[in-house]
Amino acid sequence: MIPARPTDAELGARSLRHLQAVVAIDSQSDERSATIPTTEGQRVLAAELERFFGSLGYATERDAHANIIAVVPGRGTRAGAAPVAFLVHLDTARGTQAVPSLEVQRDWVGTALRFLRNPGIVVNVANYPGLAAFLGHDVVHGPGDFPFGLDDKLGLAHMMTLATLLHEHPEVEHPPLLLVGRPDEECGRFEAIHALAKNFAARGVKYAYTIDGILPYEINVENFNAAVAHVHFPGGPGPGSRWLVHIGGVNTHGATARAEGHRAAPRLVAEWAAACPELMITEFQSDALRDCDAVVGATGPDTALDAIHAVMAPHLPRGASYRVESVVRAGNAAADAMVRWLHRFYASNPGFTLPAEDSSGRDGYSHPYRALPHEGGLRLDVRIRDFSLAGRDARVAHVKALAPGATHGEQYLDMGPRLSAFPELVDWALAAGRVVGVASEIAPIRGGTGVDPFLDRGIPVANLGTGYFAPESEKELTSLQFMAGHARWLFALVQRL
Repeated sequence: MIPARPTDAELGARSLRHLQAVVAIDSQSDERSATIPTTEGQRVLAAELERFFGSLGYATERDAHANIIAVVPGRGTRAGAAPVAFLVHLDTARGTQAVPSLEVQRDWVGTALRFLRNPGIVVNVANYPGLAAFLGHDVVHGPGDFPFGLDDKLGLAHMMTLATLLHEHPEVEHPPLLLVGRPDEECGRFEAIHALAKNFAARGVKYAYTIDGILPYEINVENFNAAVAHVHFPGGPGPGSRWLVHIGGVNTHGATARAEGHRAAPRLVAEWAAACPELMITEFQSDALRDCDAVVGATGPDTALDAIHAVMAPHLPRGASYRVESVVRAGNAAADAMVRWLHRFYASNPGFTLPAEDSSGRDGYSHPYRALPHEGGLRLDVRIRDFSLAGRDARVAHVKALAPGATHGEQYLDMGPRLSAFPELVDWALAAGRVVGVASEIAPIRGGTGVDPFLDRGIPVANLGTGYFAPESEKELTSLQFMAGHARWLFALVQRL
């Protein structure tokens, strides 16, 4: 096991240095790009990791897709065992930004954290009870006006700290290890990971873990079945716009939407119209970087502005915003048609949960999250998530019943059925938690990890938590204590493989 040194404080400080080094590199992926990786920043990050792992004496490989592999030879009696891989993804979600440094608030007592560039948000235990796990910790966060990429740069920092511990403790026995960074997980591109899965199979990799979970010390062997539906609204002349409203929604990952009070612009605008039937929506376009934000045209009586404020006000402390601009400009009938459709959608009673912010645990969701220009009209995109295939298909059918011309595409599948034959992945992680004195939890992923190509080649891949709050949100945070604890947990895990 890890000797008395480094202390938790030293290990936390080391992990923070690793985290700050990688969040200073903008590596967000871009689903609109045709290249692999989809952004140059991911190549920059891969090159930085090649330098980092090389400085520890590990052989590294970096391919044309920006997959980066550091090879840690096996030691002791397990030197000849089959390799085990640990993976993170290099990309962050669209809309994240690089930050040169992070804030640390010591010995947090649960009161509102100070976000330097967003003093209006109120992040405290009263608003977010799940933050009780961070009480007494040294909390690490960004400036508060955009996410900086803990998904998955916190997992990457944990892996970097693990690499230093392995380097410092050559006496520890473990099988050969591959420490891997892969591109384009956030935008669902499988081209690079197919090459990586082929590489793993050729090396005889027998097991793998992704380090990409949210909760502290969680273990995931199930995830959603996912699809996306597209509802099309034809354009045409509509009422002119009297106002342009710049909406900032409550930005969260779908996995934590309920706990964090998520609100996307499509639902907010539907609630405006419900609060003021005289209000007409004349145009709508989601933001290119933050799906929950939008610029919305509207017209109606002056009292409509009071209705808009009444809808928005409860969400302002959680990060929502709005700004009204007076205009005189033409409108598009597609926007009003979309809002009327959203009324029918939210009022329907299909027997399952609809918005992500109303869903938690093993409940799925059908979530209208953005609207984009399409052939002169609008295309509304709806995320479909369910833990059963039958449930996913029922959700797709529900959207198509309300919009007969809707189309859909499948995205990823639940890894659970194929991992059920490999309980040792869970057993090893639970045993490592017991050794270092942390309570690991087995929980499903309310999202996906993009590991289907590995499973297709017979390589089981479980997912491990990283210990943070508010993924893909300007509120995201972790702590030095959780960073130190996860490094120790991973180091104990490699000794039990």
